[in-house]
Amino acid sequence: MNKANLYQQANGVQRRDAMEILEEYAPLIGGQRTDSDAGTTSSLLDIGCGSGDVLVDYVLPVLCRGSGATTGKVMATDVSEQMVRYARESYKHLATVSFERLDIGAKLDAQALAQYGQFSHVTSFYCLHWVQNQFNAFSNIYNLLKPGGDCLLVFLANNPIFDIYNQLSRSPKWTKYMYDVEKYISPYQYCENPAGEIEDLLCTVGFEHYQIQVRDKLYVYEGLENLKRAVLAVNPFSERMPPDLQDKFLVDYIAVVRQMYLSKEEGNNENECNLQFISPYKLVIVYAKK
Repeated sequence: MNKANLYQQANGVQRRDAMEILEEYAPLIGGQRTDSDAGTTSSLLDIGCGSGDVLVDYVLPVLCRGSGATTGKVMATDVSEQMVRYARESYKHLATVSFERLDIGAKLDAQALAQYGQFSHVTSFYCLHWVQNQFNAFSNIYNLLKPGGDCLLVFLANNPIFDIYNQLSRSPKWTKYMYDVEKYISPYQYCENPAGEIEDLLCTVGFEHYQIQVRDKLYVYEGLENLKRAVLAVNPFSERMPPDLQDKFLVDYIAVVRQMYLSKEEGNNENECNLQFISPYKLVIVYAKK
């Protein structure tokens, strides 16, 4: 998940969902101001910014047009140093936006919290399902918010990609590269009631006002190459493999997709460009206010 340039070219589902959800939640997150922000500026922390394009293209415009205050301090963070460097270079012309490394799943002590400060808004898109310690993540988010601040968090509850990882990890061919596969599977992949678990977490860390939705979603990858790019962009195991095995891994990945009946052919043409790959998934949307 360190391939920043590839990720930016293949994050169609992330961009689509971010755009739709931000439009829906704009009256809430775009119109909220903390007492300390009244008449001045609001501040934003984005967690899991990746290559930075979702933040710049969708998050910032919503906050700027919806708030009675201008957007001041903006800190975009990611656990990947390579992602941070890529985003920093791509958006160096944005004077008010800084890009920093942050592991939201690590417990932040008082010194670390003081270093980052507190923010009027926290956003996160397609990040928190990679975090195994959900308590630390939600606790950190609560502590990084100003009193009266709010957060909009969007992440996967389940997705076929995690089942595919599980299946491939049991293959003798791939097990030595996927020995820690459980670290890369959403904590809610096999959870019967993700909303209930998340509500317990929100209450435990201190949130009292919140909304939780779990939505059934669908994304269709048009053509084999589009699917391959998307898989490569987020595959955490390929960098461990010799280059000659990376293509073979993709072949096996596509074979599992077909076994799971997640592909279909458009028309009678067997051209790979006419293949569709269907990804049904559950998406969690959390809006909470401190």
